[in-house]
Amino acid sequence: MRHNVRLVVLFLTIWPACARAQGPADEKAIRDVESRWESAWNRHDVAAMAATYATDADAINLAGEWFQGRAAFQKSLEDLHSGKTQSSIWQTERTEIKFLTPEIALVHVYANSHGDRNPDGSAMAPRHVILTRVEMKRGGQWLIVASQATNIVRRASA
Repeated sequence: MRHNVRLVVLFLTIWPACARAQGPADEKAIRDVESRWESAWNRHDVAAMAATYATDADAINLAGEWFQGRAAFQKSLEDLHSGKTQSSIWQTERTEIKFLTPEIALVHVYANSHGDRNPDGSAMAPRHVILTRVEMKRGGQWLIVASQATNIVRRASA
């Protein structure tokens, strides 16, 4: 009896972690979402960038603007890529994934960009950003359902 109780306790301890554990295919699929984003950014292909988002996604950009729905976010990307970022380069440095459920993941993406232009046309300093995203598996496909972008700055200037 004692042995059975220990097995039940062990099962209850391990089971939540197992329920969240994902195979390499899901992790690769999420990394592919981020690779598609980077590639689309560097081609300035706004439709391909937006396609990494769910139709009902929320996105908050570096300016703190909140876009509700893929269409609204895509419009902001069109404006951005026809102006200040039309020749910028995006480089993903690191992607960290934490599965919250088998179909929901918290994703942190560290990236840098350079080639942005100020309103007067002068070059902006390169920037480092972190994106906090929630990605969800819908119909077998991983999509971004929420994203928050933040500039990484020195603590003294924050």
